[in-house]
Order: sequence, then structure tokens, then C-alpha cells
Amino acid sequence: MFILCKLLLIVIFTTVFSCLSGTYPPSYCIRLDTDVKNASGSSIIINITQNWAPIGANHLFDIINSQFYAVPSAFFRVVPKFVVQFGISGDPIQNTIWNKTILDDPVLMSNIVGTVSYATDGPNTRTTQLFINYRNNSRLDLHGFAPIGVVTTGLDVANTIFNPTPDGPSSTNDRRRSVNGNGYRNNAYFSPSRFPAMAKAHVNMQRTQLKGVSRGVRWQTSTSAGSNSWCSCWCKACTVV
Repeated sequence: MFILCKLLLIVIFTTVFSCLSGTYPPSYCIRLDTDVKNASGSSIIINITQNWAPIGANHLFDIINSQFYAVPSAFFRVVPKFVVQFGISGDPIQNTIWNKTILDDPVLMSNIVGTVSYATDGPNTRTTQLFINYRNNSRLDLHGFAPIGVVTTGLDVANTIFNPTPDGPSSTNDRRRSVNGNGYRNNAYFSPSRFPAMAKAHVNMQRTQLKGVSRGVRWQTSTSAGSNSWCSCWCKACTVV
């Protein structure tokens, strides 16, 4: 049974990284903290490997190090036994800034269960949207979907993300969500009257230096709404170490 969730936090851990030099790490991990109530926890950890798909991996690294996830962002598409999709910022300004396509990577890995790839709308149309494969979707390989990483922890959490449109289309309206950010509400599901806390939750960020880390930047976050009053699927902030 799907349960209501939010994506609260993205954290990056890198093995080799220099923010100032503009270089990219050969691998890094993203932690997605959610409000899924799961016996194994509520986080999804994704390991991104640069040599799987260098253009896509480096692009995501730039996105995470921007303000893209500085406000809540939704898991806006759930297709049971197929994929869960995210990657539209809750801030419409960020969606405008990052509304630029990147070239495709060669497909070197297969879209097996747990892998993460960019959503596309044809050749060389990748932007910010990503999906997690719920199952072996290797048939996507022939269509140019190049995995950039794999879920190492929390695939069961991903599988319990609430479906925002269970009785309608497989996704909320991407264009409206991009243009309006969190101001967009799908009448059939994202109703403020049904989930009033959605209109109240917001994120404050403060940039601080991590103790004992010479090149790390930690993004500390807080919200005006308690964790129990959040709703849907949200993402905010990041830590680079």
C-alpha cells in the first residue's frame, strides 16, 4: 500500500571534490530523506557514478550545488511496478534557470531495478527530471535512457511513495508545476483544503562550514511546519562534503 511521503533533504557525500576548482567527483551519494514510515527507515541513498554517464552525473552535481532543492520539491509521478519520478523544483525561478537541455550519454549500464536515469522527451532533451526504476526496465536501454546511479539503500522506501494521481494520469502537470513551483496544486489531489499544511511549509537555509572539513559546505535547513504536518512528496537542501 502506498503511503503519503515527502522528500525532505538531499545530502551529497563525495569522495573527491573541489567546489572551488570546478572539478567533478568520480562518484558521490545523494540521500533523500522522506516522511515515509518504514521499518527500515525513511531515507533513499543513491550512488552516482560519473563513468556510467559523465554528462548526466556532472549535470546533477551542478544542480544539487545550486538552489534547485532549496525549497520543497515533489515526487510528482508514480507508476506502480515501473518508476517514481522527481526533479522539478518547488521554486519556479530555479526551473527557469535550469530549463536547459544537455546532450545524451551513451547507454553503458542497464535500467535494472533500483537504477536512476534522467527522464527525456526525445534525443538530447535531458534537464532536471530523474526517475528510479521500480523493476527491471532494461527495455528502456534501447530508447537512450542512460543510468547515472543506483539506489544502494531505501529502495523499499521508494516503493512506498504515495501515488499523487492514482485515479488519473500517471503524473501531475509537469508544465504547470515547473512554471508555478509549489504554487501549483492538482485539483484532484494536491488540494490545499485537503492538505492545508502544504501552503504553510517553507524552508530557511543557512550556509555553514562543517567542522573538520576544509572544503565542505553544509546547508542547514528548517521549516515552519513540523515534520508531521508535511504532506505529499517534498525535497529541500543539500550537504556537500
